[in-house]
Amino acid sequence: MKINQKIVIIFLLIVIIFSFSGCSIRNADNDEVENKIEEDKEETKQEEEKMVDTDDDGLIDDEENDLGTDINKSDTDGDGLTDFMEVKIYETNPLESDTDSDGYSDGQEVESGYNPLGDGQLQSDKDGLGDADEKKYGTNPEKPDTDGDGLTDKEEIDLGRDPLVVEVK
Repeated sequence: MKINQKIVIIFLLIVIIFSFSGCSIRNADNDEVENKIEEDKEETKQEEEKMVDTDDDGLIDDEENDLGTDINKSDTDGDGLTDFMEVKIYETNPLESDTDSDGYSDGQEVESGYNPLGDGQLQSDKDGLGDADEKKYGTNPEKPDTDGDGLTDKEEIDLGRDPLVVEVK
């Protein structure tokens, strides 16, 4: 064989060897990528399972399990407030229908404008007039100034004015 033929054959052998090793490396890389994709899919599935809210009350099942509330009931203690409302809004006990033990359920107290924790009326709009009094006067417990005249509902009542009517001077 001539030198040129030997060089060509050696060159071809080198190319063939690198080609085959490259294929096996590429296959190994592909397998690693596929395994990583499968791992990511499994992690995503596990995260989604953690975010389940079986009873659709606003608390995910993991939170409910930690609290001891029933993942199948939106109102575990049956007081008229969802478990979410008790935990996140009113800070009452979702396992006790009457958190302050005054004979009225937490739901009854909230409905009537009283604080289910036992310390007076709820103050939804922070205008100084309790929600029960807002109900009595017909004012909006979510708006500090029901009639929009610049005075809070409490200020108008203290002045002997009607908090539902804008007085013209």
